[in-house]
Amino acid sequence: MDDAERRNIRQDCEALSIAYARAVDFRDYDQFADLFVEEGILEAGVRLEGKAAIETSIKRRPDELRSRHVLSNIFINVINRDQANGISYLTLYRHVGAESARSGPIAFDGPFGVGHYQDLFVRTLDGWRFKSRVLHMAFRREDVKKGSAKAN
Repeated sequence: MDDAERRNIRQDCEALSIAYARAVDFRDYDQFADLFVEEGILEAGVRLEGKAAIETSIKRRPDELRSRHVLSNIFINVINRDQANGISYLTLYRHVGAESARSGPIAFDGPFGVGHYQDLFVRTLDGWRFKSRVLHMAFRREDVKKGSAKAN
């Protein structure tokens, strides 16, 4: 595999990570589920196994929840032509309340939390997809009750 192919794989996997953030934040839940393989795993507060379970769970997000998943420091390690792994840092902003349903800014006290995603990527006939995405939170606001720290 040459450098150009490695670069393309890294770009595709980075784009997948960014598509995840955009889909969840802007409620494109059908696209969100399609970012995972059929047997995919998402662990962000709770462990979800399988694309159907991921889709069911994400569609249960309350309308009162507004979020912005800000990704940075994305690092992709190309294993071979069909597999890669990586991490991306997450700064999560979220608000739960009736204000979330209307347009315009909402006052807030800073990030909900900071952590990173640990990812396994696989190439499919439809392009690169998540085989697994696991969230590891490093910091969270003190006023957030334990057990309510689900990132989605």
